[in-house]
Amino acid sequence: MMILLALPLLAVVAPFLVLSGVAKLVALDDAPRTLSALRLPTRAPRTTVAAVALVETTLGLLMLLSDGQTRVAATVLTTLLLAGFTVIVARAATRGSVEDCGCLGRWDRTPVSALLVRRNAVFTLAAVLLATLCATVVGAPSALALAWSSPVPVLTAAGAGWVLAAAGLAAARASRRGGLPSPDVLAQRPGLIREDGLVIDVVTEAVRGRGQFLLFAQPHCERCTRTTALLDAHHDTLSAFLDVRVVYAVGTGQVWNAPARACDGPRTGAALDLGGALAQALDVRAERPVGVLIATSGRPVLPYANGEDEVAGLVDALVASRA
Repeated sequence: MMILLALPLLAVVAPFLVLSGVAKLVALDDAPRTLSALRLPTRAPRTTVAAVALVETTLGLLMLLSDGQTRVAATVLTTLLLAGFTVIVARAATRGSVEDCGCLGRWDRTPVSALLVRRNAVFTLAAVLLATLCATVVGAPSALALAWSSPVPVLTAAGAGWVLAAAGLAAARASRRGGLPSPDVLAQRPGLIREDGLVIDVVTEAVRGRGQFLLFAQPHCERCTRTTALLDAHHDTLSAFLDVRVVYAVGTGQVWNAPARACDGPRTGAALDLGGALAQALDVRAERPVGVLIATSGRPVLPYANGEDEVAGLVDALVASRA
């Protein structure tokens, strides 16, 4: 039965779209950051992301609940949607983005990368095959009705799809997170642009005897704002032996948003990382904030402090070392 061949794909693509749409709706506060990471215009970000999320959710539900031409139309539109996502991510990657794409809201953090482009391309090909199969079985009942009338073969086919998807996801996660960062900053030494316009090489600054503490942050990130405030609070202690900078990636199509911050004491300086080149050389991944300490040898200290809690722990340790 041809519809059973479509079920493994349907069991993966449709729930993925629903999950993706719901995750974006739950995290609408991150919409400006998502559009910035994808190098898209940030006008009306909540409306834009909400509209995309509702389309994803609707298409996923239609593929599961409808039959006939409605199901065929849903699969064709899904193919076009996923192809569009692939093009957008590929464009963002060529423009230097290495930030979280916001594909699954806050439920999973996936950096813009060639790996993400390939993943989306695979989903697009799966959707093409699914649309082709559904077009050949227009008269078949909906997936839900079929599961009610023939639960065993339907669940077997769906289970096969879930197993394959889980195996692919596990392999992708292992390749992305399977070990410590592999910095190449001694061979590739991209400069940072300070607020005063001076271009600096953090490795050179470090070997001159001033350790470097770099906080990789991004706009519209509450965790980054709180961590930056922590650096401001300990500015005097840290600046006695470290150069501390808040680093923002900038490039074509990227929103630069690091306004002056009001605080009672000295303010931690910001610096621009063109195209995210320094983050790539240090192998800093998508999560923000990330704290990187570069020793006076010019080498980064591993592991990095990933996330607000780890950065706070590193800052506390540095402050305590001067007590």
